[in-house]
Amino acid sequence: MGWVKARVRQVLGRKKEVDGIALRDEPLRAEGVHEKQRGREEEQIRRGVHE
Repeated sequence: MGWVKARVRQVLGRKKEVDGIALRDEPLRAEGVHEKQRGREEEQIRRGVHE
């Protein structure tokens, strides 16, 4: 179930990033990038592929 949360976090991060770009809202874009990266890291940890 943890992988689902990680995947959802990545998707929501992408949405925030795109919204931030479209609205020219740099803090929203940065938050989306951070959230997307956090989801990707959580997924890698769950799979045991942490670099």
